[in-house]
Amino acid sequence: MSDEMTKEKPAAADPTAPYGSANNPSEHDVLNRLGKDEPYFIIRGGDPLSDALVELHAYIGAGQSGAAHDTLERILALTGQNPPRPVGSPKYRETFKISVSMERFRETHGRSH
Repeated sequence: MSDEMTKEKPAAADPTAPYGSANNPSEHDVLNRLGKDEPYFIIRGGDPLSDALVELHAYIGAGQSGAAHDTLERILALTGQNPPRPVGSPKYRETFKISVSMERFRETHGRSH
């Protein structure tokens, strides 16, 4: 990680704003701690899969494989009914490029936490 990053959580500009938003960052918000060379990917609240993807990440990180499996099944059912983005979409291809960048970064810098 870069020496230029800040380790402190930013103060909430608006404590009544949704938790995890720019105006009320979560306790573990990383945007102000990213090194300038560290790739990142943001899932916005309006994304149709946002809550389920974040929930899946949390279950996997907590080692709760049963709950992760159930959440993944829910995601697959949602995307099977109405794919959120066509396969040929530039955003779709860009997501894979970011994934590769993240893998390479981790190989050279290690895990962030």
